[in-house]
Amino acid sequence: MLNFPTNGSSFGVRENLVDILERELLGPIHGEEELLPFSPKQMYLVGLVAPVKLTDIGSSVLDQDDADDLAEVRLDEDGVTEGRGVPTVAADESEADAEEDDVEDRAPKQGLMIPASMGLRFQVPSVLPSFEVTASWGTYETVETDEVTKAGRPVRKYQRTPVEERRTISLRSLIPGRTETVVLRDAICLRIDRYDDAKYGRVLVEIALCNDRETPLPIPSSMWMFQTKLMVDASGDDVFLPVRDVLEQNWPEHDDEVRRLDLQYKDRLEFAIGRTCSADWVVRKGARRATSVSTTWLPQAETPQTRAGEVKGSTLSMKALASATPNDLRVGLAPLVSGYGAWLDRQKGIAAELPAHLRSTADDVLWEARAAHTRLVEGLEFVASDQTALQCFQFMNRVMRDQRLASQVAEARKSDSALSIKDAWANLEADETDGKPVASWRPFQLAFILMQLGALTDPTAPLRSAEHQAEVELLFFPTGGGKTEAYLGLAAYTFAIRRRQAVVQSSDGPLNGGDGVSVLMRYTLRLLTAQQFQRATSLICSAELARREDELTWGTEPFRIGLWVGTDVSPKRFEEADEQLKKVNDGASHRLTVLQIQRCPWCGTEIAPANVRGDATSRRVFVHCGDELGRCPFSKGGGVSEGLPVLTVDEEIYRLTPAFVIATVDKFARLAREGEAASLFGYVSKRCGRHGYVHPDYTGCTVQSHPANNGHAAATVISVGRLRPPDLIIQDELHLITGALGTAVGLFEVAVETLCSWGSPEGKPVKPLIVASTATVRNAVEQVRQLYGRKVEIFPPQVLDVADTFFSREVDVSEQNPGRRYIGVSAPGVRLSSAEIRLAEVLLLAGQLLFDRTGIEADPYMVLVGYFNATRELAGMRRYLDDDVSTRVGNPRRDSGFPRRYGTAFGSLNVAELTSRISGADIGKTLDKLGLEFDPDYDTTAAFQARIALRREDKAAPKRDADAPFDVVLATSMLQVGVDVQRLGLMLVVGQPKNTAEYIQASSRVGRDASRPGLVVSLGNWARPRDLAHFEQFRHYHDTFYKQVEALSVTPFSPTSLERGIDGLLVSAARVAQAMLADGLSPEREAGKIASHHPAVVAIIDRLRARILAASQDDDLTKKASDLLTNRVDRWMSRAGYASERHQTLVYERTGEGDKYLPLIISPENHRANVGSTTEAPFVIANSMREVQPEINLLVSPIPDRLFARTPAGVDEWAMPVGEDD
Repeated sequence: MLNFPTNGSSFGVRENLVDILERELLGPIHGEEELLPFSPKQMYLVGLVAPVKLTDIGSSVLDQDDADDLAEVRLDEDGVTEGRGVPTVAADESEADAEEDDVEDRAPKQGLMIPASMGLRFQVPSVLPSFEVTASWGTYETVETDEVTKAGRPVRKYQRTPVEERRTISLRSLIPGRTETVVLRDAICLRIDRYDDAKYGRVLVEIALCNDRETPLPIPSSMWMFQTKLMVDASGDDVFLPVRDVLEQNWPEHDDEVRRLDLQYKDRLEFAIGRTCSADWVVRKGARRATSVSTTWLPQAETPQTRAGEVKGSTLSMKALASATPNDLRVGLAPLVSGYGAWLDRQKGIAAELPAHLRSTADDVLWEARAAHTRLVEGLEFVASDQTALQCFQFMNRVMRDQRLASQVAEARKSDSALSIKDAWANLEADETDGKPVASWRPFQLAFILMQLGALTDPTAPLRSAEHQAEVELLFFPTGGGKTEAYLGLAAYTFAIRRRQAVVQSSDGPLNGGDGVSVLMRYTLRLLTAQQFQRATSLICSAELARREDELTWGTEPFRIGLWVGTDVSPKRFEEADEQLKKVNDGASHRLTVLQIQRCPWCGTEIAPANVRGDATSRRVFVHCGDELGRCPFSKGGGVSEGLPVLTVDEEIYRLTPAFVIATVDKFARLAREGEAASLFGYVSKRCGRHGYVHPDYTGCTVQSHPANNGHAAATVISVGRLRPPDLIIQDELHLITGALGTAVGLFEVAVETLCSWGSPEGKPVKPLIVASTATVRNAVEQVRQLYGRKVEIFPPQVLDVADTFFSREVDVSEQNPGRRYIGVSAPGVRLSSAEIRLAEVLLLAGQLLFDRTGIEADPYMVLVGYFNATRELAGMRRYLDDDVSTRVGNPRRDSGFPRRYGTAFGSLNVAELTSRISGADIGKTLDKLGLEFDPDYDTTAAFQARIALRREDKAAPKRDADAPFDVVLATSMLQVGVDVQRLGLMLVVGQPKNTAEYIQASSRVGRDASRPGLVVSLGNWARPRDLAHFEQFRHYHDTFYKQVEALSVTPFSPTSLERGIDGLLVSAARVAQAMLADGLSPEREAGKIASHHPAVVAIIDRLRARILAASQDDDLTKKASDLLTNRVDRWMSRAGYASERHQTLVYERTGEGDKYLPLIISPENHRANVGSTTEAPFVIANSMREVQPEINLLVSPIPDRLFARTPAGVDEWAMPVGEDD
């Protein structure tokens, strides 16, 4: 039975799903006086309160382990367990009144206690006379029925009796320091404690509902209390005070960021805290006191939608802005600029009415917002008055509009394969003509872009280059709000302005901006990198088509995008890619990592391995759109002969220097080993007309000229000057750059910024503009300083209320504007794995029931996304899904009313993973399939049974038109960023995530479409204090999500970090900076020339030292780093001399066969094996920034003399470490 109307919307489906969840987990399922065929303890996960005392322990029948566990439970003088409850081992025992076939659900042992009480804590004014407490619960007694078992015994069932007791409690009767006991009935009582706060005239009251029954083992069901609840009110009056009200209580706070958060969250009040359970309250809109507080076992909170602010009269259409004149801009964007100024004026008036202790903080945030407004005014005037900037602004809008339409075309054709490319474009252009916002900016996106244009146009602008003034522009907006679109717009402008400025002069000579990497975009997770690569590729396609229309303005060099990630994700060399293609074309089952996009980003046509070809002459891999009719410009026979402008092979990226490079932060650790990567920073010296920029280490082009061959024209190799280094660095998801990874990245950023920097002819420094984005931020000032050595400017500025920044506003939750609903679950006495299985069972079966009843509106809740803190926990759930869960959903409980859930994998649950143990290619396929919806004509129970009936009659049954959608998707931290699948609506979070930022990011993957509101079930581990603490304050925690984000920490210049990373920092910087010299240090076999280039290396160290000082702001740490760098140069010199004495060539790492070469660097894992060796390399440099410690071999044996290892075939033998420390 569905208790909420199914009104043709997903909102109604979600409400019914929540209701089903409550009935199945808490009960009662069948009404107040239900009669259950199974023990209620087997049915209900939550709401139970155990009896307080075990009697006659010695006579109970236990196995030896359980008896030992129970014997360790300490008793007080009354024989009551100190933990006030029963041990979990006691609850494991079969109940005295249980049936033989009742399902066993064993709890964790480990000496834990199942609580014998539950309650809450709240505050009231000290003058309050009294308040009322209503306690309710259910008891279940066994009753015999007329039915009999197969053995002829009467069938026993469980009869529920509802109980409700109401008591008036006089506040005066409560005495601080003494617990008041109020007996309700049958050894059930209230225990009440009072604590006075004389300073603020308030009283803190703590009430517990206690089960003081005594029970033998095994414990009968009648001894447990079910569906327990406390509700406290005072005749409907607003008397319950918030736990803390910053408007009234001026508590000293020394952290400026916390003061600001207190100001912005001043209206998000907490009125009660649960004990064992969670708490809820009722408060009138706008009131600062609650009318009632209560306990809840399934707490709920709903995070409202955050929408971009609307500015009436502003021109936000990309098409209109692409052809706007200076006057058009001034008129069309004036409402945006002036509107923000007027809003700030109103905020100033509100700030004046705040209590005195909040006004100084309010003045600070308003001053920062005024500064942002001034920059916005200046940005608009700049683009309207500078002809070149205006032209590039128009280019940006044109290509952003085209890529926006292309993305929608691709999405439309993905869901409707019969839709032609021409019709899809025509439909969108018709909508655009009708005034629909098919390609429009959100106000915050356009404002953010306007504020950066001056710095992108003038390389010496203080905002990006001046010492002590340079900033990181941090875009802070909720997940799914459109941050990506904003920085893609900046990337498009950067492409354009560099092409217009072409060759610029520097203190070291001309820099060619008509080629080279314009934008570096970095991520921490390969899943996020792959997802954003698809989106950014559509922008590059748009830019390339625009360039081809006007080569005179935008140059002859194609716009391309490169994916620079680990070798497990994409090939390193052309030979690897070519070998993959040959195997796939020969029909072998082989991963094609060179193909990183599943569909054409321009038209949505699928791309198959047949659409990828390698050209050995040019050493290129070409990827074409799969459209066989040539309607897409990037298909074979289309207008772009090269096909899609994508590069996924490392060597192609080095040679062709794409305008846009998307990389993982780890990849930059390869700079010390990859001399060819110097081209990414503009350090080039030669260019081949066929192969691009060639480094001395590149073996694919070793001659000065190439004859015509295989349709390729003759080509020569010429000397060239330095390319302009990247002007824009984008760091998405800044909150992930933390901990050990953030520390390693922060140290390496010293090299990255140094290599991207140059000087103007006048001697002014030029640095890249750095833009970062995040939806969760704390301690950003310190984090940014440590990472980038700069100040930080957050946009939009957070002012007086978190719900309104002018550029974004929270929408009141309603049926028309639902938020993302969170439900907390904590099941004392139940194993976490058992709770996972039960929750998965209910959610999957409820999804099928609702899909059968409502059709496509239930699709968002048909796929369950499971989120786990560790791969090990996920692997356990994967086993449960294949076994316990599949069995349960295939054969639901007899009285449940649920239909069977057959699953889409040939009658089984179709389960997918998004984890680090899945290959990059499989991740891409999984993401693509996540968009597949369930078909009401195929996936309902009736449709399934109809197909079975046809097969029984030997008739042809209908087949699914497309791939089957997933029933379950299991994921770890990889999911928390970059997954943007609009249809997902249901998530199960198992265990409280490690930090709040991760929790917010992961849970935001569902409910991204307002018409398909999300539901997140958060299952905590009751045995973990941190999980329980979050559960007890569930509502307030979720109401103040972003305030709860923990501060981030990076320590790139700590002694340990420097010792581990200084080698890589020095070698990377020196090797890249020397790449332009014919006899420099960059080539692999020229490491021994350190002596002749010593002055240049010392100059590099000086630049590195200055950058370290800017970030650390600590002279002692800077001196330590400088001394280490000098020491490493001395080691390098010594190593070169040693190689010369041995008549060997000093190389960086590639020694090859024999003893002709001596290495300078070594990886941590190989370093241990070579300790004490005469050829031990002096520089230990990790291959990845995540390699904080080397892996070790572990031999285990109970007998020390019998340690041995059987080495697998094809694997290097293990070497026991030899050294004085081992």
